[in-house]
Amino acid sequence: MRDRPAPDVLTAVLRHIRITTGHLGRIELGAPWGVRVAAHDTVSLHHVLAGEGWLTCGGDEIAVRPGDLVILAHGVPYELRHQPGAPVTDEPARPRPDTLSVRRRYGGPGPRTVLLCADLDVAGAGRASLMRALPPVVHLAGGVPGLDALLDLLRHEVRTARPGADLVVARLTELLLVQGIRTELERPATPGSWRAALADENIARALDAMYTAPERPWTLAGLARTAGLGRTTFAARFRELVGETPIAHLTAWRMALAGDLLRDQPSVTLADIATRVGYADEFAFSTAFHREVGTPPGTYRRSP
Repeated sequence: MRDRPAPDVLTAVLRHIRITTGHLGRIELGAPWGVRVAAHDTVSLHHVLAGEGWLTCGGDEIAVRPGDLVILAHGVPYELRHQPGAPVTDEPARPRPDTLSVRRRYGGPGPRTVLLCADLDVAGAGRASLMRALPPVVHLAGGVPGLDALLDLLRHEVRTARPGADLVVARLTELLLVQGIRTELERPATPGSWRAALADENIARALDAMYTAPERPWTLAGLARTAGLGRTTFAARFRELVGETPIAHLTAWRMALAGDLLRDQPSVTLADIATRVGYADEFAFSTAFHREVGTPPGTYRRSP
């Protein structure tokens, strides 16, 4: 067991997500300023180019300064202001859906804060697992190796505005989100959290096996052997860290993968999908999908 390579659950999850930049903006804010952002279904990313501000989310107040990166992964409401206690107004209308990049200026004549702001759509079978691993606010101060190099390149593209800069900045922003997530997940995990499951080598081996080989006929005993634990110990530790039984987690992962295949690959037959996600035949898969998702796979595929 000691000679086996460490499981890389994050890579297994990232293979099954799609990140696209919806809106991107360079926002100049002159004090006094404050904005309230309502709940939304995208991931928000803010990089401080100049000046400073205060982020309030879920009762926590965080100072953000030049070079900082903030990721709000869960679409929860939050507020940004030039100083603690400053009044806020509702966020202005966002740009049209066909507008990727904007430059705006708000606020008064006081000291400037300049932010690079982005809304990113995260979709795919791996989304739920990835979101569970992240806190409501990821705050990364400047000086993180790797992350700083990417931010330097991003700032250069924003500053020079060369032809094609919008698309380059959008792709760099998507990569920045992944790098920010990697950096956050390298921090110590809170005991008993799902993050701790990724740090627990035995449980991580089982998760990696589920995510990379969902087509295998996994049983509780087989997953326990993969984890290097006895069946009872494995089942108890998995439920404690992940929050559900190993088989329930495996089933949810298989259904998420099947949902992606149904929507994204209309030419793939139900029988083929059944094989790819570990079911003996189309009937067994269809029954499981209907039970777990609440609709037959054919109906799910045809729905908008």
